[in-house]
Order: sequence, then C-alpha cells, then structure tokens
Amino acid sequence: MTESNHSNTPTAAVLEGITTVLIDLDDTIWWFTENSKVAFGRTCDAFSVDQFCSRDEFRRVYLAKNLELWRLYHHGHIGRDHLMNERFRYTLQQCGYGGDCTVMAGKMDDYYLTTLASLKLLVPGSLQLLEHLRRKGYTVCVVSNGFRGTQQQKLRSAGVDGYIDRIVLSDDCGITKPFRGIYDYALRQCGVTASQAVMIGDDPEADIEGAHSAGLRTVYYNCRGVDPKAGTATFTVAHMADVIPLL
Repeated sequence: MTESNHSNTPTAAVLEGITTVLIDLDDTIWWFTENSKVAFGRTCDAFSVDQFCSRDEFRRVYLAKNLELWRLYHHGHIGRDHLMNERFRYTLQQCGYGGDCTVMAGKMDDYYLTTLASLKLLVPGSLQLLEHLRRKGYTVCVVSNGFRGTQQQKLRSAGVDGYIDRIVLSDDCGITKPFRGIYDYALRQCGVTASQAVMIGDDPEADIEGAHSAGLRTVYYNCRGVDPKAGTATFTVAHMADVIPLL
C-alpha cells in the first residue's frame, strides 16, 4: 500500500490481515492538548503562581521546557524522574519563585498529574473508533511513553478503559517510542506478528516512524499539519473517525 490522504475514505476495510490495533493514547484517544490546559490552569491556581509571575509567562516557559525534556526522554537521554522533577523546577527558577524550587516542583508536578489524569475529554472521533474496533473484534493495545498509573487513570476517567485489552508503556519495558523495541515488545505481549498489527498515532516520529521501523503498517492522525517521514505512513487521516473505514 502507498501513503495517501483519506479525506475521501473508502467504503470497505482496506487494512487486510489485521487482528490487533496498537494505538497511542495522548492526543490520539485522550485529548491531552485540551485536558492539559485545564490541569495546568488548576495547578497555577492551587499554587498561586500569579503572586510571583504572570500566568502567560509561566505557561510559556513550562511548555518550552516540557517539550525539550520529552524529546530527550523519547530518545532515551533522560529518565522519567528527571523529566517530572525538572520541568516545574526550571520553570519556577526562571520565573522568579523565591522559595525552594525543587520542593515546590515536586508538589506541583504531583498535583498536575493527579488533576490531569482525572479529566475526561476525548479526541473527536476516538470513541466512535474504539466502539467500531470492539464491534469488529480487534484486540486493542495502547502503546505509550506516558507514566504508569497516570495513563491507566486517564482511560478510566474518560470511561474508555473497557475498550482497551492491553496497555504497553515505556515504563514496563524500559524502551521509549520511537525505538522499535517497544513495538516488538507490544507485539510479543499481544501474541501477534507485525503483519497482523497496525499502529495508529499522532506523533510522526514516535508513533509512525517507530512503528514503521518494526515492520508495522501505520495510520497517522495528522492533527497538527506536520508530515511524517516519506514512506512511513500507510495512511494519513485528518479525523480519528476517518480510521473506521480502513479497518
């Protein structure tokens, strides 16, 4: 199959021989982008960020640092503890917090993650897709670099945990996306070969290039207008419900 855009989706399933659907969680099923805005705002309120820094500046510094740290984490250059401790510590330091930045960062990160995992907003079309996959009898396995406990709670909070048969996290196998090892591990856990599985995700590198390197067919949810590396996406969709006709 060649890479294509399915704004005009086919009327019959075209991904043949698939028994197992591997799928990313954040911004593919569970709407991280929107839920995180709410969680971050509540965290800023709880810790009175406005007393030492403007909300907009605090968010700007945090988002830039968080993105930098996640990129390092994806590629195995830092561990999860460093990511979780450093993103708020650095932001507090840069934004003029006068107390112990390390102690406050730990409290803020705990509060943020707990709040985040309690939120329910799903990516538009993702529930319809999960319902379709369940009706068709596919095994559905979440593959995520997110943190153990937090990812499971997101699914429970959104009420879609019953659609998921298995969760594979980088925490479980010690390998992060985009490295193919996490995909090989997920396939072993599901008891299938690469030819029997497809990966669906929104990250062109972690989800699509990584899965392609493990021999999987891929469906890229292009929600940000960023093209994946040529030849790595079997299909590209602009809405999660557009995946339904493919399976």
